[in-house]
Amino acid sequence: MAEDLKDILSHLNKEVSQETLLQYLKKELGREDVHEVERQLLEDPFYNDAVEGLQEVENPERLLLIADALNRDLKKRTEKKRKERNKRYLKPQWWLYFSILILLLLLVLVYLLLHGRMAG
Repeated sequence: MAEDLKDILSHLNKEVSQETLLQYLKKELGREDVHEVERQLLEDPFYNDAVEGLQEVENPERLLLIADALNRDLKKRTEKKRKERNKRYLKPQWWLYFSILILLLLLVLVYLLLHGRMAG
């Protein structure tokens, strides 16, 4: 999984970056940028709900910490799931392949020896 897919806030909306969203929530944006973010809110109900939830945070300075904590948790969970998925796959067992090859060669040699003695 690509690292940018694990960033919790960056994919709420493709046109608004995480930095812009955090500045909007801290009320640090200019009028034009505020209108652009609000226009995006009107177009996407999921994005609107997410921003409303983030606005409920009492201290806007904690938003970055919350976003970082969510990102770390999400990365841990996806990494754990990826490791569990990789455990399910069988790894090549070269010693087994080599043993089968030796056994087949021995069988062919025994067949040739027995066939040669019977013919001669």
